[in-house]
Amino acid sequence: MAVEKLTTKKKDNLSEPKRLLSNQFFVKVLFGLATVLICTIFHMFRFYPREDLLSFSFQEGGIWPHRTLIAEYSFPIFKSKEQYLQDVEKARESVLPVFLENRNAQTQTITRLDSLFQRLQNQNFTSQAFEEVIPNFPYKNSFIVSAQEKQIELQKAKNLVIRFLVNAFSRGVVDNNLKNFKTSEVVIASSNNNTERIFPKRFLYDRERLKKEIQSLLSPNYKEEIVELFNELVARSLVPSLSFSEELFQRRIQIAEKSVPRTIGFVKAGEVIVEKGKKLNDIDVLKLKSYEKVKLLEEEKSFVFSSFFGSFLNILSIYSIIFIYLLILRKRIFGDNFQFGLINVVFILVGLLAWLSVIIQTDLQIRYLILLPSISLLIAIVFDSRTAFYSTITFSLLIASIRGNDFETAFALMLAGIIGAYSVRDIQSRTQMFRSMVFVALGFVVPILAFYFQKASNPSSLFEQMSFAFLNSILSPIFSYGMLFIIEKLSSITTDLKLKEFDDINHPLLQKLSEVAPGTYQHTLSMALLAESCAEAIGANRLLTRVGAYFHDIGKIFKPEYFAENQIEVENKHEYISPKKSAEIIKEHVTKGIELAKEYRLPPRIIDFIPMHHGTSLIRHFYAKALEESEEGTVDERDFRYPGPKPNSKETVIVMICDSAEAMSRLPIKSREELSQTIEKMIMGKLSDGQFDESDISMKDLKTIQEVCVRLLFGIAHQRVEYKDLPQNRVSSKNESQE
Repeated sequence: MAVEKLTTKKKDNLSEPKRLLSNQFFVKVLFGLATVLICTIFHMFRFYPREDLLSFSFQEGGIWPHRTLIAEYSFPIFKSKEQYLQDVEKARESVLPVFLENRNAQTQTITRLDSLFQRLQNQNFTSQAFEEVIPNFPYKNSFIVSAQEKQIELQKAKNLVIRFLVNAFSRGVVDNNLKNFKTSEVVIASSNNNTERIFPKRFLYDRERLKKEIQSLLSPNYKEEIVELFNELVARSLVPSLSFSEELFQRRIQIAEKSVPRTIGFVKAGEVIVEKGKKLNDIDVLKLKSYEKVKLLEEEKSFVFSSFFGSFLNILSIYSIIFIYLLILRKRIFGDNFQFGLINVVFILVGLLAWLSVIIQTDLQIRYLILLPSISLLIAIVFDSRTAFYSTITFSLLIASIRGNDFETAFALMLAGIIGAYSVRDIQSRTQMFRSMVFVALGFVVPILAFYFQKASNPSSLFEQMSFAFLNSILSPIFSYGMLFIIEKLSSITTDLKLKEFDDINHPLLQKLSEVAPGTYQHTLSMALLAESCAEAIGANRLLTRVGAYFHDIGKIFKPEYFAENQIEVENKHEYISPKKSAEIIKEHVTKGIELAKEYRLPPRIIDFIPMHHGTSLIRHFYAKALEESEEGTVDERDFRYPGPKPNSKETVIVMICDSAEAMSRLPIKSREELSQTIEKMIMGKLSDGQFDESDISMKDLKTIQEVCVRLLFGIAHQRVEYKDLPQNRVSSKNESQE
């Protein structure tokens, strides 16, 4: 049966909270779109089981069992990764070392050698001379040159060495060990790097080769000490004519690496890639892999946009379930930026967990570790079980979608989440959260067993699934407990667990109210019982309604004598002040009550009852009195209205109605029908005054509240039966007989 909603006020008469909600609607839409976009990314970048080439299995030596494959478009045949790396390494090894030429090296070397020889000769090759020129010369103490013939012999040896060096420098002398270069040729570049030539490495000289050649040159005709002398002199005098250039060498290596082709051939569109039944060789495998790669790239060009758009619509459709639910049925959550943001963050978190369960490569059943039951518990405690129910269904669809239509996992998580949320629906203490472990586990058991028997899986798979599901059952309450603590610390959200702390008539504020304003206190207790019964009847939050009723009138602590319920045997002070002043004092109990509530750190959800149980109602008695006293007959109605805001929930509407109904029960009511008509008139008056515009209460709910109020209040409101007194003479005779 459709529920009629209350829309009695014109748009230009919307209260400030509703205008604020309207102004922020666009922001909420943008926030929702951002959430959808993030989850769209999760949806796109997941594993897609493909039915085309990607599902084919092929390897060298295998038989191609599928249809003859013909190229839809031309593509290159890519080398395998191993082959390409091998070719790159070969290219590196083939790069010739580069040497820079020094044309002055020969002259510099011979000049230095001649200078060292002259120094030794001038001192007649004494040990002291060797100590100065060649300190480590092994023959410095036995090298004796005395005769003229010896001097001539050394001079001839020097000339031989110089002629040899001239020949060596004509080819090239390097300072590096030529064995370190694997190539048979080298590149010789001019010092200004303008010209270069390739030269056989075998013609070049390094220090080791020079030493061997000098030894071969002198050994037949000269003693060992003379051979060693000129080897030492050459070693100390040598200036290489060719210097290895590491920079130019590395530059050539980079060029060589880049020049290595990644392909080994080309397949034209329409050409047969592989025929059905053919035994695959290495080229066939390369063709197939290349076609697979190119096919993905080609598809991606046309597929990216459509894939993104499809994923976006998919996620948007799922997100719209919770968005519309909040917009229509939970305006309080939708209008609160933090609460709406929390729902969106949780939506993204579920998407992230689903995505991780896909991309983490493991054979373990980690899909059952998605903490959806924990999130269901948290939403049921922070908001309500109905919101948790809708959220769990929405999040389950999100998981199924991101996991590639994995409804098996989604259904198990959904059932566990819904049962878990139900288990904490009427939670009384924080430790009761851990009782939900059993319910969450039971929620997992049924669907897992159902799919197990349906698929006839092996027992080890069942054991693994159950193990991860039970682990989820244990982790969920723990995670919810921790997150609940954080949310309560960081936000103004008031959970039922927090409300339980204020569900105590011994609270200091209520004790003070009982002492200062006993009439208001008794009215509060009676009205709280009445409001709780009404809340239960229409499915509202009983606990919130009762606690809100306890504290709705705490502002009367300041001037209790100005309120009718406290004026027993006390003169009415309103008779001595103006109606406007009386209205100000009456309204003051709202503002003072809010200040007092904040001083005692009451949660915002409880504080809401203080202004909302009057809304923007008219203080009719003093307004009418002001009209009577006004000579001109004009009075500003705004001076006689409560500041508001209007009730924004079923609970605050209930307290508004029950506050007035409980007061009416003190009037002389003759019948049940009269009481019912009085309460109905009061409710319809508030309805026509627009006091219920901000709430989601329905006419059906209002009718139920009226019936509950009449049923419970009639016992108090009905007139007492007037018993007749006995005649005086009967009373006297009876007394005489008793004597």
